[in-house]
Amino acid sequence: MLHIYGTLLSSPTNKVRYVANYLEIPYEFHSMNLAASEQHKPEFLKINPLGKVPAINDHGFTLAESNAIIRYLANKQQSPLYPQDLQQRALVDQWLDYASMHIMMALSKIAFNTYFYKMINTPIDERSLQDGHKFIASYLPHLESQLTSTPFIAGKTITLADIALLAALDTAEVCHVDLSSFSHLTAWRKKLMGEKFYRDCHESFTTVFKKIVAQREAKTS
Repeated sequence: MLHIYGTLLSSPTNKVRYVANYLEIPYEFHSMNLAASEQHKPEFLKINPLGKVPAINDHGFTLAESNAIIRYLANKQQSPLYPQDLQQRALVDQWLDYASMHIMMALSKIAFNTYFYKMINTPIDERSLQDGHKFIASYLPHLESQLTSTPFIAGKTITLADIALLAALDTAEVCHVDLSSFSHLTAWRKKLMGEKFYRDCHESFTTVFKKIVAQREAKTS
């Protein structure tokens, strides 16, 4: 069986779970307690020596890095989520990078300096927080523009790019990033959030996020 290691608050982890759900791959999810440094225990370091999540163990084959994992899963299933056509695949790769390097990175800066800094007793990085808001404001219009011309981010059908972007945007509400002015983006997102592959993980990432953060803050107060 496929084993997925990660945490419910991790957008990269959820990206892997969404893809596995979409492909209907049975898996066992291992929720890692990062605050307790479970990712640094010897048994996990055998799976990912870098001590980071997500990671997978697929019948003895171990792999880390979320984009590599979802490409592997789609390739293994020979799924059109990752097209065989060279140019179509290149477009998917382009938007995978955009989702990870721009959207997720910007929102991660905001999320860290809004919530997670408290968990590791470090001060807020105001410059990073400002950069996160500045970057996400400049990146979102490109997504809206793309979705005015195609129903999905890389073309006419859903691909890994859509699932990666969906996961990257999961933290928008908890980061207080208003998407309502981007009508095509919000319609696209609403549709995908209603799909079984998403709802098999959670009805709302925001609800899960706030519940877990509140529980952790209560323990430290």
